[in-house]
Amino acid sequence: MTIRLLAGHARMQRVMPISLTRDNLTWRDPLREAFVWASTFLADLHIFDTRFLPYPKQLVPLAALKVELGKDADLIGVRDRLRQWYWCGILGELYGSAIETRFVRDIEQVPAWARQQPGAVTPKTVQDANFVESRLHSLRTRGAAAYKGIYALLLGNGAHDWMKGQALDKVQYVNLAVDIHHVFPQKWCLDNNIDDERRESIINKTPLSAETNRTIGGSDPAIYLKLIEKKAGVDAERVDGLLGTHLVDAEALRASDFDAHFTRRREALVQLVEKAIGKTVQRDISAGEPEETLDHFDEDNAAVAEDHEDLVAGSAPDDKA
Repeated sequence: MTIRLLAGHARMQRVMPISLTRDNLTWRDPLREAFVWASTFLADLHIFDTRFLPYPKQLVPLAALKVELGKDADLIGVRDRLRQWYWCGILGELYGSAIETRFVRDIEQVPAWARQQPGAVTPKTVQDANFVESRLHSLRTRGAAAYKGIYALLLGNGAHDWMKGQALDKVQYVNLAVDIHHVFPQKWCLDNNIDDERRESIINKTPLSAETNRTIGGSDPAIYLKLIEKKAGVDAERVDGLLGTHLVDAEALRASDFDAHFTRRREALVQLVEKAIGKTVQRDISAGEPEETLDHFDEDNAAVAEDHEDLVAGSAPDDKA
């Protein structure tokens, strides 16, 4: 990822050509080093794969903040606040368009706030970040930054593979060919008339190894959990603990109770988002006033069309999303 980050910096320079004055040359090497540092920052957040990089554009202010903060960027308190700022940008979906002003404000406001200097204001990106419970319903593919962000949060929350039992860290992520897969398989959902909004929501998806996903196939969860126990050589209690690392309710999964699974995991993911952005998430579904549903999207919307085409094409029930 480091090479790609530097390549991205080079592309940014082509888009915004800068004359190489003495002052610019002075900052060239520190900025290059900051982009390398940014790759380690992302790895700490369990963003290991460029396919799951939420906002490449947000790396520009991140690198600039590293240059401004210097060694302070690696102090515990400062890094915690940088993480909060980063997640607010992603989960608040604030770096998608019209970002030039936000760049400037973040570079101006984040350093003093991160250092907790007297009189420092809360950065506008942190102020503006907003997430509602129903947004989880419309997050369906990795075309959305927030979808990628929640995937990384699940990895960072200590997710372990259900059959291998290994933590899905940077090494195992590659070794186990980890990707995001359905908890209740597509085939099971189709056979049981589960609506596509909930079936394809990130609430019904989680990071798993390729082998575990193949073991799951399109089976009823009550059946595939028994198969996982048998292949892994462990008891149900051990597997239930591994499910918990994914914020998946074992009782609902073993009962093949999709409704209970969906409701309980939605709340668990809401709490995960709250922890990341340091702000309360509005429970609009619970209040009976959802702000976002699939109905709000046009049929030509890429995120919707991609899932529809997968199903029409007859893709495998455990196909990646």
